[in-house]
Amino acid sequence: MIYNATQVLFLPVRSGNDGEVNAISDSTAWLSKAHGGRMNTDTVLSGYLKDFGLVEILQIVEMGSMTGAIHLKQSNGRMGILYFSEGKLANCSEVDPSALTLGDVLQQLNMTTHNQIEQAFAQQLQDPLGKRIGERLVMMRAITESQLHEALRTKAIWTARELSLWQDGSYDFIASPNLQKLLPYGEAALDIEVVRATMEMIRYSDELQEITKFLPQGVQTIVQLSPAIAYTMNFDLRTLELFTHINLYRKVRRIATALRRPELDVARDLSQLVQQKFVMPIFQENLPYTNGRKMRLPDPAEKLRLENFALLDLISRMEQEWDNRRNPTEQLPALVEFINWTMDALAETCRANGIELDPNTLNALMQNEGLWHMGSYQFQVHQNQIDVANFSLLCHEILNGNIKEAAGFYDEASMVLQRLLCCIFDMINARVANPRERMENQEVWEAMFEQFALQRS
Repeated sequence: MIYNATQVLFLPVRSGNDGEVNAISDSTAWLSKAHGGRMNTDTVLSGYLKDFGLVEILQIVEMGSMTGAIHLKQSNGRMGILYFSEGKLANCSEVDPSALTLGDVLQQLNMTTHNQIEQAFAQQLQDPLGKRIGERLVMMRAITESQLHEALRTKAIWTARELSLWQDGSYDFIASPNLQKLLPYGEAALDIEVVRATMEMIRYSDELQEITKFLPQGVQTIVQLSPAIAYTMNFDLRTLELFTHINLYRKVRRIATALRRPELDVARDLSQLVQQKFVMPIFQENLPYTNGRKMRLPDPAEKLRLENFALLDLISRMEQEWDNRRNPTEQLPALVEFINWTMDALAETCRANGIELDPNTLNALMQNEGLWHMGSYQFQVHQNQIDVANFSLLCHEILNGNIKEAAGFYDEASMVLQRLLCCIFDMINARVANPRERMENQEVWEAMFEQFALQRS
């Protein structure tokens, strides 16, 4: 997205300890003014899964060549999201502590190891705005680009087939002209044919009907070894390996990941062992998937989510400060301060999640986006803070000098700083799990962006 250099960037309103939307009184007016009284996100298809299955919904989306996201919700807080681009499945995710992760898929496809994934994850915990796990594994040469692409497509299809098993809950299709605003973490569309996905869903559902006779919760079933057998038995190495991993990992999905075998294959083997009474399933009551504040993700993703980011406090502080800045010599440094404030708030949120933000995060982002300099001037960055005093001296020197040079500097500086704020916001917003919340953030942010214009004098 390219922004006019005569506009100033402000972030969306989202804050509060309960993770819900809190908006200052003007936010509705900003949205109404910017979008003709209506949001750009429209729910064009909604209902209940007991009346209309996911396979049928996907066929409607495909026939209509629709772009947007199907949002599935259950009463206990569990959530699933399927993204579409012109009728093709672009991605799929599930909000559940036991949801399938990319790390699970990479190990189950025998592409990489647990240690390599942990190493990549440790890097990401220090740099949440940097490269994603898959990209880091490619940089580490643990996997290739083609393997990553295959794993991402497999994860989307395997997640979709799990969601197709839902018998209760609601669905709504959130239409959007811009898929990138919906996709999490800046991911690219996977362009999976719906026919392929639905065929896998039907096949999986048929097979699970037999497996769930012995593993009641499918790949989420917890199992344990039966009491000691009173007679001698001979088992093959494959079965002995399963027995060992049952003791260590207990849940079918975790066992499959540790064995580096597809979870459906492992579920088949375990269901036979249950049938033969060598293994026992343990029934686990479905507990609410919320902790009173938000839906929980798998542990790696949970540490990186940024719903708690205090956007309301940040935007209020920015607005108050902006009202005190009367001319470009004061306004340009204010944008630098806003960047610093945002990085401070990000670091605080990371600490609340139990991680420390890498002190070179801002510098790396500026380098990656080509926003580390303006002409011969290079921003002075240390510990995720731009040197405001140094930049203010430059502004004072140039803006009070030659008029033509001042105008060019003003245009370039405002564009660079606003683009940098834009990049930071996009990466923060991408860590919000709910697609509707991401869209609302984007709508409010863009509307507020239009309300505050830098006036060149």
